[in-house]
Amino acid sequence: MSEASLERAACRYAKKRGVRSVKLQGGIVGEPDRLFLLPLGRCWLVEFKAVGGRVSPRQRLVHAEYEAIGHRVSVMVDIVGFRVALDSKLQATVD
Repeated sequence: MSEASLERAACRYAKKRGVRSVKLQGGIVGEPDRLFLLPLGRCWLVEFKAVGGRVSPRQRLVHAEYEAIGHRVSVMVDIVGFRVALDSKLQATVD
């Protein structure tokens, strides 16, 4: 599955689960692909990669900057992994 196809499928699934997504286009090289807005004011940063795709050195640097302020960036390579991760995050908001 291509990166673009994965991203579209993930956004469709998130929308079905009541989660809003925002495409990050801040002009910063290495910026994660999407911000998912979760219930209770939580957010989730996601970088999509085709199977076998790699996170670039610049992306690793930007992701580390987010992590330094408490926001982990998840790298997703397939829709099953995305669904499991999103469902887990949604379950954590109700526990």
